Amino acid sequence: MNVFNNQNKKNTKKFTILIVDDCLVSSLCLSKLLMLLGFDSVDHAKTYQQAIKACSKKRYSLLFIDYHLEQVLNGSELYDLLKMKGFIEPYTRVITVSGDNTTQTVLSTLSKGNGDYLCKPISKSILSHKMTDAYQEFHLFKKLYTIRKKGDNEQLKEYAISAAKSKNINELDQFLFSLFSPNEGEELIALCNQPEFLNRRNYIHTRLQLENTHSLSTPELLIKQTEILCQQHPLFAPAFDFLSQLHIQQSHYEEALTSAYNALGLTPSVPLRALHTLKLALICNNKHYFFKASHLLANHLPIADQDWCAYVAEAFNYYGKYIQNCQSESDRKQFILEQKNFVRRSEYRLTTIQKKQLTTLFGLSECKRMIKEGNIIAAKRIMLKASKPFFDDLHQLNSVILVELLYLLSFYGELWLLERVNAVIKTKHQFNDYCLDALHILKHDQELNESLKMLSSTLNESNKIKTANLTIDALELAQYQYQNALTQYPYSSELCISLLECYISLSIDNPATISSMVVTIQNMPLSDKLMSRREAIFKALHANEAYIEEKASSKLLSRLPYSYIKKDKEILNFPRKHATKLLF
Repeated sequence: MNVFNNQNKKNTKKFTILIVDDCLVSSLCLSKLLMLLGFDSVDHAKTYQQAIKACSKKRYSLLFIDYHLEQVLNGSELYDLLKMKGFIEPYTRVITVSGDNTTQTVLSTLSKGNGDYLCKPISKSILSHKMTDAYQEFHLFKKLYTIRKKGDNEQLKEYAISAAKSKNINELDQFLFSLFSPNEGEELIALCNQPEFLNRRNYIHTRLQLENTHSLSTPELLIKQTEILCQQHPLFAPAFDFLSQLHIQQSHYEEALTSAYNALGLTPSVPLRALHTLKLALICNNKHYFFKASHLLANHLPIADQDWCAYVAEAFNYYGKYIQNCQSESDRKQFILEQKNFVRRSEYRLTTIQKKQLTTLFGLSECKRMIKEGNIIAAKRIMLKASKPFFDDLHQLNSVILVELLYLLSFYGELWLLERVNAVIKTKHQFNDYCLDALHILKHDQELNESLKMLSSTLNESNKIKTANLTIDALELAQYQYQNALTQYPYSSELCISLLECYISLSIDNPATISSMVVTIQNMPLSDKLMSRREAIFKALHANEAYIEEKASSKLLSRLPYSYIKKDKEILNFPRKHATKLLF
């Protein structure tokens, strides 16, 4: 019997549905079943592009999305993209359809909220139950968001509590919890202890979190109660997240790692869980879990998530730390190889544009590693080579890459590119947490800012001197200023080129110093203007491969004026906010 036969036909007609499936047969079969159930307002989309176009023109009540939509974007990622673009309402329901009923796929999909999971082949009876739930939940959440829009929080809270008592819906529970402010902890605990909620996992979990936040229970008891919750609900990933957090608070890092990996195993497509596991594996020096978490992050990299680049950058930082801490050369080589494998795995998930960004980000990661190993000049060449494809249009680069590049350019004193990168960053209005943390360090490093201002002033003043009729005194003054600046920025291309020009003009014969500076600028991708000046210098010096050799003096390390990654900085779960302008 059709459960919707007795409902108002006008209401079902207003309940609009979009089926997103690249298989025409599956799409038509599902459409036919829906019409038998009384839903005939159904549209179809074969690709994610068609789905985006349809949702941009029409607000749907329910989306059926095939999980394995296509290689570029799966169903779960399509949902993320539609949500990010604001093409679906917060109360729009989503049912993911797939022949894959593995625990990881189902849980990862359901963790998105707003929907259900439907396994193929689809039967009319199961679809009928799913549609009943979707129809009721759509109207329930639409009313909740309508009340919220009116601004009556007390009425909203009262209605949400009443609905939660009669319906056990994860999304409804989370919506209800969000209505309580941080100062209403006691009120929320009292709600969790009501008979209707006493044995429900979301409320047990929330109560334990509040007890931990307000120190209402001992750490040992909290750990024991959370372990019981994990045993009773072995598929409840948030409980394992919380257990990991409790163990970290007690410095039980091995136990925290085990719990974190359990949560990741349940939902491998959640990048923050993979990064949390990587960080704990690094602390525990556990290669096994580190490589597993790395593989899962690469294989499930969320390409529709605007923060995908930040996830990769953070993973690269953990690789860099692990490589630096390796005690044996074999371990070091293994981690370097695994990082390259991470890049290759990630490439399968990325679009053409994202692949180019990934290549650049990996080059910057290699640069940072080589700097720490003392290969300063080779590291500089890798950095400039990695960023060269974007010299003419830095706006194409992801904000994360721009910030990483800004760090390295600040170290080398490559002012010609640093100023352009900084100008592009200032045009950005919002940054993710990873960028905010990095920009904060750069902005508040007063010593770094002063040294960069000194470098800029030296180059600008000396360039003014060059435009005038040069005298020996003027040339010697410029030489003196360049040499002083070079003590702080021995790898600055502009300084080396400018000082070499002075040496040539003054006929200074200092083979060791000249050779050292030539090595610093040789084969470096630079701006057209700088490369033209470099070629003129090489021609004047009659440079050749036999003459230009790297001297030991060129390998002296310059100090790092800042830390690339704050050692114990927790970079998960920062609040989002606007970044301020850099000082330089």
